[in-house]
Amino acid sequence: MNILFVYPNVTRAVSPQLGICMLAAVAHQQGHRCDLYDLTTIPRRQWVSAFRAKLESFYPEVLAVSCRSNEWSFIEELFHSVKVDNRLKVFGGAHATVAPEEVIRIADVVVVGEGEDTFAELLERVARGDDTTNISGCWVKGGDRIFKNEMRNLISDVDRLPFPYWKIFDDIHYYDSYAKRHFEGAKVVGTFENSRGCPYACSYRTNDYVRTLYKGRGKWRREKSPQRIVQEVRLFRDQYGLNGVHWIDEVLLTSTGRLEEFRDLYVSEIGVPFCFMERPENMTDRKVEIIKQAGAKMVAVGIESGDENIRKNLLNRRHSQKTVISAFQTAKKYGISTHAFTMIGFPGETKDSIMETYELLKKAQPDTVQTTIFYPLKGTKLLEEVVKKELFDPNTPMPNNYYDVSHLNFPESKKRELLRYQYLLSFYNSRLMHFFVRANLSHTLFRIFALSFRVCKVLRKWGFLPTIRAIGRRIT
Repeated sequence: MNILFVYPNVTRAVSPQLGICMLAAVAHQQGHRCDLYDLTTIPRRQWVSAFRAKLESFYPEVLAVSCRSNEWSFIEELFHSVKVDNRLKVFGGAHATVAPEEVIRIADVVVVGEGEDTFAELLERVARGDDTTNISGCWVKGGDRIFKNEMRNLISDVDRLPFPYWKIFDDIHYYDSYAKRHFEGAKVVGTFENSRGCPYACSYRTNDYVRTLYKGRGKWRREKSPQRIVQEVRLFRDQYGLNGVHWIDEVLLTSTGRLEEFRDLYVSEIGVPFCFMERPENMTDRKVEIIKQAGAKMVAVGIESGDENIRKNLLNRRHSQKTVISAFQTAKKYGISTHAFTMIGFPGETKDSIMETYELLKKAQPDTVQTTIFYPLKGTKLLEEVVKKELFDPNTPMPNNYYDVSHLNFPESKKRELLRYQYLLSFYNSRLMHFFVRANLSHTLFRIFALSFRVCKVLRKWGFLPTIRAIGRRIT
């Protein structure tokens, strides 16, 4: 069969989506022909026409769509604009998992949760012409009914998964990956997963909801063996070359013994620098020392809010100010550069809360900062809370990004103020910013930033500039 994967990358961040690589590997193992419709390099005005052209040239029997929540509105528009009734439409990904009742309106099959085993069984049955309505791990349309099947068990042995089929993506995702900015002079950066299942339960992320779906169906936190990891990276290197590695795991620093084993094998077999994400409480001296020895160059750490009360009681992140500061200091001690994730616009947040984030950044001293504006995601506890308090309409369309404006029911004056604070946090380490804050002239600087970003948005709309997000990355 011909299978066309759809990557609705509305943010246009240059990086492969590993989920598609894994599902393409499953299809490839079964002998199917695979191709990809990828928004990343297609001009915005040509998204729909390019999709039609791909359907006509490749003529797929199956459309496999991997969709995140911020991409859903585009997917709806795309599938309403282009007639695809004679193809089997299979939807998966984060949004399909948290909102299958929404996705099934335009899909024939919705894969809920991990997709490799479910997709493999689905393709086998379709190829044989067998019934597909009773496959575990998915919702299926059959006649006038929707069959809501039980969850499939979690994949316990992640080492048995196929190696990603990286060739499904254009080489630009490896030669011009956004992660290249962390590796000076790098030509090729590969993206890999080390594990599955974040062990934490932040109230603003969907992780805890998905874990609940899998209750009683296997161990949530699973890690690949160092041997499998190195084998996977080596295979990629043999195909593309390799100057840097980007781990996409929510946490990497788990048991010290496993880290030591990974370090020894990775250094001897691969030996290229890498960047990763981590929680502050996992950044202990010994673990950071080991990961530096393995080749760590940059770590991105979630601060979210500098208000400890908001962090603990609203976000369910129960680490102290001291732990946050220590995480960044420990990374600096071992020569690992740092990037901080922060967020503003929470319900109950005050100006003082945001300034606490500013002050915490000044103490922690990350090298760069990324500040987003809170949006309540489907399946999260914070969505339930803001809806209950009538701060959010759950029918509000999902934005393409989390940088432009707050979507809570705040006064317009507060929304504008949040944008000003977003600029403050993003440029916290600027001496000019410190001067304006101390001199109580920050509003003047904020207006300059706001005007600059408005001009950039207009130029971007006309095609003269890359995305605002890309501009921000260059500035930082």
